[in-house]
Amino acid sequence: MSRPDVTPATWLRPRLALFGRRWSSFHICGVTGLFLGTCLAMVLAGQAGLSRAVVAALLAMGVVTFLALTMATKIITGRESLVYYHHEVAILSVSAALLAAFNQPVLPYLDVTALGLGVFLAFGRCGCLLVGCCHGKPHPWGVRYGDQHATEGFPECYVGVRLFPVQALESITVALIVAAGSALVLRGSPAGAALSWYIVSYSTARIWLEELRGDRARPYWLQLSEAQWTSLLLIVSVVVGEWQGRLPFSTWHLVMCGGAAISLVVLASGRTVADAIVHPRHASEIAAIIKSLPQTTQGAVAVQRTSLTVGVSTASLERGDAVLYALSRVDRRLTLSEARALARLIGNLVSRSGGRHELLRGNYGVFHVILHQSPG
Repeated sequence: MSRPDVTPATWLRPRLALFGRRWSSFHICGVTGLFLGTCLAMVLAGQAGLSRAVVAALLAMGVVTFLALTMATKIITGRESLVYYHHEVAILSVSAALLAAFNQPVLPYLDVTALGLGVFLAFGRCGCLLVGCCHGKPHPWGVRYGDQHATEGFPECYVGVRLFPVQALESITVALIVAAGSALVLRGSPAGAALSWYIVSYSTARIWLEELRGDRARPYWLQLSEAQWTSLLLIVSVVVGEWQGRLPFSTWHLVMCGGAAISLVVLASGRTVADAIVHPRHASEIAAIIKSLPQTTQGAVAVQRTSLTVGVSTASLERGDAVLYALSRVDRRLTLSEARALARLIGNLVSRSGGRHELLRGNYGVFHVILHQSPG
């Protein structure tokens, strides 16, 4: 199905001109985050009476660890994949090992290292927003990516679709967490307090931020994403460390650990069949079908099906501002909840300017969605 020309906001560019060359916006944001994260770590180190030379060495080793892990991942999987949690755990682990090997106090330096890493993440998510990676789900309010983003690797099926800007929300969240953690260091909190705060707070937030993500290339297990399981594991690790006396104890962290565990139970047990229909992996299949369907008014129409046997076909109605979509399943009858979820998804995929949809039950388990497009 043809889509009107998509013109993203002028600031939403996958590449930016700098020094006479065009650079990836993601890389520019990453380098900026590395520089500002280094500045913050140096300032905090000075205020805490730590050696800036040691901090510089840790940051340099952090960069080496980041690049080495990225290269190893590419060799093993055959593609470049940047997973923040993998890098966070690797960098903090290597830093702790080096500090212990050279008889340096571990926790004070990990405090400033973790906060510097947080600045890097905050700017990294800004880069994600600009290029379209780690994007959100189709939503009535959000950002739209264009063909130039698709040439850089953005999913073609979501070109022109409004996606919730979860990257921006995560960036703001991390910035606030880093600010609070910096305040802990500046007011002389016990060594390790900022580290624990950063890990527990970000991991708790990440559990819910994952629910807004719409990118499909993420592993799931028992209805939860890898990042959600990792978040719980990191929170539990901090609480256990506090219980053992290795980290300064915080009652709030214990409360947040319980809240995180309950959240995951609620999220996993609350998944419905309709949720599977709009899961990021299946939603991208629907989006690809919607984008490729030809509109016709000539009797029979072609039906395309997803991996869950959901069939979608379309036809233009006599009214120029309305399009009909027919929904069905091969393995069984489509339920009303599934049809409603699909209707909302199709509305978010197709409507660009406040269109509304009607859902009608047809014969033989077929549902019809009539999408009324408002004037652009």
